[in-house]
Amino acid sequence: MIKQDRARRTHESLLDAAAGEFARHGYMGANLQRVAQEAHMTKGALYAHFASKRLLAKALTGPFEQAWRELLTQVEQGPAAPTEKLRLLAVRLAERLQTDLRFRAGFHLSSEAARAQGRLPRVAQDLCGTVATLMAQAREQGQLTAAQDSERMGKLLLALMFGVYYSTPECRMDRFGELLCTAWWQALSDAQPAPPARQQDTPAPRHQA
Repeated sequence: MIKQDRARRTHESLLDAAAGEFARHGYMGANLQRVAQEAHMTKGALYAHFASKRLLAKALTGPFEQAWRELLTQVEQGPAAPTEKLRLLAVRLAERLQTDLRFRAGFHLSSEAARAQGRLPRVAQDLCGTVATLMAQAREQGQLTAAQDSERMGKLLLALMFGVYYSTPECRMDRFGELLCTAWWQALSDAQPAPPARQQDTPAPRHQA
């Protein structure tokens, strides 16, 4: 039991170290020697847990993709109104990317792999699908106009996520949520119907003497 517990802690330590390395340098730039040093172990000990960089990356992307889908499902099936769900979608994703290093590394790796293969990441397709569903519900309830189509809004959220993520200096994420959510909420506000104009009080007719 002691050996198993030690092996589990070592495994988790390696995943944390690898997440930081992949988030900073991507798959191609990641160095397993740096991962081992960050985890305070030898490269040989690392290979005892992960036989290759590919397997180490897969250990992060698999859980990330599952966590991403679960997050989308939780927001989509939540009790809030559709427009509030659209806002929460950006908030929850931003919070997770900002605070969860392994989630961020999975996002980075999945995006990088898809770009190298000339395709849209599966998680991006899932996100666009959720946006389309919520926008359709919002239109049915009169919360959004038909001025913005669902596909365009889904792509906008994707562009904001990737744009803010990759333009954040030195992978600092302290303002990621603020920048993403502010831009996304402005886009949603522009798609909402204008409030009805207030009717001015009509003065009562004056009776001549």
